[in-house]
Amino acid sequence: MSLNAKERIVAIMKETLNHAYLATTDKDQPIIRSMTPIVEDDMTIWLITYSNSRKIKQIKKNPKVCLFFTKQPDGDKTVCVLGKAQIVTDLKTKRYVWQISHYDPSSYFPRGPEHSPFCVLKVIPTKIEWWDNWEMGRKVYRPKL
Repeated sequence: MSLNAKERIVAIMKETLNHAYLATTDKDQPIIRSMTPIVEDDMTIWLITYSNSRKIKQIKKNPKVCLFFTKQPDGDKTVCVLGKAQIVTDLKTKRYVWQISHYDPSSYFPRGPEHSPFCVLKVIPTKIEWWDNWEMGRKVYRPKL
């Protein structure tokens, strides 16, 4: 059975989690950093970070972000998510993201999701550009909002 576009995009994101980069803006300057997102099958994307990080300050001023996933070393599979980042503050969601994380957040947040430095971002995609091989070329997927 062949996968539909959404399933293919999610598969690429999950395959390339360790090679993902988040771009925010600081005034008029783009800032890019590596991140390790948590991607769910329904295309929900979570990021764990520190509540006092530079990216949180930037997102508060401008929530528009770009999250780029790429297969190393050749970039023959990529997903570029354009959207908005939402800062999540409710404890129930923070605990949920902590539990579904594919890595151990306690190595960064030893006092758990209840501790104030622990922060969760939800990336809400508005447009996704992607390809899963060079021959197919770039495709565009627009999630239903």
